[in-house]
Amino acid sequence: MKKRYFIALIMLVLSVFSITGCKSMNADKHEELSSFRSRVDEFCDSIYRIDNNINEIDTATEDYTEVLIQNLDALETNFKIFADMDFPSDYDYLEGLADEASSYMDTAVASFHDLFENNYTEEAMTEKYDYAKENYERAYKRIKIIITFLNGESSEDVTVE
Repeated sequence: MKKRYFIALIMLVLSVFSITGCKSMNADKHEELSSFRSRVDEFCDSIYRIDNNINEIDTATEDYTEVLIQNLDALETNFKIFADMDFPSDYDYLEGLADEASSYMDTAVASFHDLFENNYTEEAMTEKYDYAKENYERAYKRIKIIITFLNGESSEDVTVE
């Protein structure tokens, strides 16, 4: 009889530990997701501010290209930070898109640097601009898809180029 109570007591203790362990894991997971979402919000806020800065540049000023390049460099840095973030396991499948977005932004910014730092013919400038803009748009397309999935929505435009 004592043996039964002892076994029942052990089972009860194990049950309590497993239940509290699950709650702890759920709390840890919730905290991880909350922290991740906060960092994503910071990323979105920073790129929004940088985009506004870029759109507000007065092209009539002498230093507009330097200001543009500084903002593009800041954008590139933010994309790298975003790509280096550790995504929670629920969103691991999005890390590759974040890496691609960063890579495309690297290429776009390098192309813009090249465009503004060298003297090209008008035709070559158009080609270089189109290439930089295409990479810029590809970077943002990936971010848009990531944000869509993080918000629990499905994206009809999940094909990426």
